[in-house]
Amino acid sequence: MNKFKILALSLLLTKSLFATYVNDEDTLGNIALKIGILKSNINGTITNEDPNGDTDFKKDLGYNDSQNINTFALDLKNDISWLPNISINYFRLNSSSTNTLVGTRNIDSQNFSGSVSSTIIYQELDTIMYGFLYNGPFEFNFGLNLKKIDYTQDIVENTGSKEVNIKGPSSLLAVPYGAIKVNLDFIDTVLMASTSILSFGDNEAKDYEYSINYRVMRNIYLSYGYKYNSFKTTNSNNDKEIYDVNIKGNYISCKILF
Repeated sequence: MNKFKILALSLLLTKSLFATYVNDEDTLGNIALKIGILKSNINGTITNEDPNGDTDFKKDLGYNDSQNINTFALDLKNDISWLPNISINYFRLNSSSTNTLVGTRNIDSQNFSGSVSSTIIYQELDTIMYGFLYNGPFEFNFGLNLKKIDYTQDIVENTGSKEVNIKGPSSLLAVPYGAIKVNLDFIDTVLMASTSILSFGDNEAKDYEYSINYRVMRNIYLSYGYKYNSFKTTNSNNDKEIYDVNIKGNYISCKILF
């Protein structure tokens, strides 16, 4: 089954499960804007069949420090039963590191040794179309996450002339999405957990998130949570070399309803 058929089938199944959205606040509209700060940690491995083909981001490339990055989300809901709600989520990480290798590491058929520098740009845009399986104190959401991952990593041997450029998945990924929300109205609190995952062969895209959200004002929520995003893909020049990358960490955010 080709990608178009999979996407069409997923949209059809999602559409059939949509239910009417109930506003967080009856007198407000159906738009929510969320801005957050994620204390991110980047981690991963580069592996291939070479005896020295196991490179770790932390131990070998020196990505040991956390970094605060901004996250953005826009939620568009409606009360039309057949029309999906849409949530758009975005983050961007730009991180660099320098470390001295212990021994030799084989990356993209090149042997690196000594001091190496690495630069990572990792940004992800998730466009989620979803509906409700059930409305009430417990809300179960189901839908489709159109995930666009833009990832590049440059690794340079500082004592030599070797250099490689690593790229993440190039295509738009249609990933199943699910979430559960528990409304604790008596203490103005909402508990939420969500996940998206798709795996085929040596390729994978995954994320999950959970949070506690407290309403401090009529249209403002403050949140504390944990976020994890990852992907796994193969080298376009060598299908025996696998890149397995993840970003994770705790975050705080503020959501405003309009």
